[in-house]
Amino acid sequence: MAGIGMKDIAERGEAPMGSVYHHFPGGKTQLVSEALEIHAGKSRTLLASFFDGKRSAAAAIRLLFNTAAAGFERAGANKGCAIGAVTLDVTDADESLRHICAATFDSWVAVIAAHLPWNDARSRHSFANVIVVALEGAFILSRARRSGTPFREAGRWLSELAAAQQEPSRRRRKA
Repeated sequence: MAGIGMKDIAERGEAPMGSVYHHFPGGKTQLVSEALEIHAGKSRTLLASFFDGKRSAAAAIRLLFNTAAAGFERAGANKGCAIGAVTLDVTDADESLRHICAATFDSWVAVIAAHLPWNDARSRHSFANVIVVALEGAFILSRARRSGTPFREAGRWLSELAAAQQEPSRRRRKA
C-alpha cells in the first residue's frame, strides 16, 4: 500500500477527493480491502471454472496454467496477481489486508483440493497449496523473463504429477 495516496487514487479515477472519502471513510485501507474482496470472489469463481469436475485434475491444472500464460502474454508480459502484489506490500499495520490475502489464498487451495486425485485430505490440501505457490511464482518469473513459459512449465509438471497420482487408482479399479 506504500507509494500511492488517496489523492493519487482520486486523480486516477477522475473523482473529487470529497467523493472518494465519502464512499471510503476508512481511507486507503478500506478501499483496498473492498477491492481485494471483489477480486477474491472473481478469482475463486475463475479457479472453480477450471476445477469443475468436468475434466481430470491433470487437465484442469494444465488448462489453468496455459490460460494464465496466454493471458500474461496478451497483457504484454506485464501482468501480475493483485492478491500476491498486496500480500508483498502489507506491513504489520495492515493486519486486516493480510488476513484478506491469506483467506483468499486459502480459498483457492480449498477450491483446487476438492478436485485432486489423492485419497487423503491432507495430501490434496498440500498439493493444492503447491499449485497456488507455483501459480504465484510463475507470475514473478514470467515478469522477470517477459515470457509465459514459467506458467506453461509449472502447469506441465504439476499436471503430470496429478496424472501419475490418478493412474494407480485407475489400475486398482481395473484389477
